Order: sequence, then structure tokens, then C-alpha cells
Amino acid sequence: MYFICGDKLLAFNAKCATSTFCWAILRQYYPDTVDLLSNHTQWANGKSVEEQQHHRHVPTRATSYKHQVAQIVREPVDRFCSAAGFMNLTNRFGIEPVLNDLVNETSELEGIRGSIAANIHFKKQSRFSGDITYFRMDQLPECADFLGIKAPLQTINRTSHEKPVLTPKQKDLVRDFYADDVALWESIQE
Repeated sequence: MYFICGDKLLAFNAKCATSTFCWAILRQYYPDTVDLLSNHTQWANGKSVEEQQHHRHVPTRATSYKHQVAQIVREPVDRFCSAAGFMNLTNRFGIEPVLNDLVNETSELEGIRGSIAANIHFKKQSRFSGDITYFRMDQLPECADFLGIKAPLQTINRTSHEKPVLTPKQKDLVRDFYADDVALWESIQE
């Protein structure tokens, strides 16, 4: 899936600043939606509009056909740990069952629909195709410039639970599973 940013697209690569960018995209390109969310929506959790996830409010495309695409890429082990922390998987199951479900697609973790590998937060970053310009997590302002976003970036949706600390063997397992993502990450290093 791709978020529409004027005449360009942003690949929906979860745990790579997409919540931050969705809010910025709305403020830059969809001010009527921002008005609706800010002034005509009552949030059930009592938080402000800036504290919400807005992925569903940004118009999307299923393909990148004939569009330039920006994709933010995160180091694969760091992204895995962020996703595991975001979903509170380590506290709920421990890291070994999570890694087992990731690589073997057992779908045995109670309360998790499908396998970990199929969850949007764990899908491979290398799955996108087309005319892609890649940005690392430390290049968010450059990505915003590429997309024509002038609105200041506000960090939204940080991982609130503790991220797991992996052993060297566990890190190697994650890197092996995400080998194409590791290659992608390494290809965009300075």
C-alpha cells in the first residue's frame, strides 16, 4: 500500500515513521481532513488529534504504477525490536516464541491474527517495487522534502513498551530472515 502525497507516494513500511508522515501528509495535502479530525471529531481516549494514528485517513493506492515512491528504511534488527516492543510481544510471549513464529509461520501466538511474518509491522521492507527513492530513518527531513511536505514533522506513535534485547544468535536469525532487507539497508548507507 502507498500513501498519496500530491503526485508522489510513500510506501507503507510500518515502524519506519509512517505515523509521523501520515499526520504530515494530511496537514500538507488534505487540510479538509485535518479540519474534520481536529474540529469535528471527539476522540474516545481523550487524547488530542496529534496523538492519534491517522493511516486510515490518508488516501492510498494499491500499486505504485507510474508514480515516484519514497520509502523509509530502517535497520532490520532495530525495526524488528521496535515492532516487537510496539506489540508488547516480549512481555506477552517471550522472544523465542516470537522468533519461532516469525521464521516458521506457526500462527500459535494467542491473540495474534495469523503469523508474525504476515503482520504489517513485520512484513519485509524489500517487498515494494517501482521507481523508489530510499531514505534511512535518519533522513526523515530529506524524505519530507522529496514528498513536498513543508509541515514540520511531529513524532507520533513511538513504541511505548520495552523493546527486546536480542542475543547475537537471535540478531543473526533476524538478519537471516530479513536478508533482502539487510541488503537494501546496506545499499543505502552513506
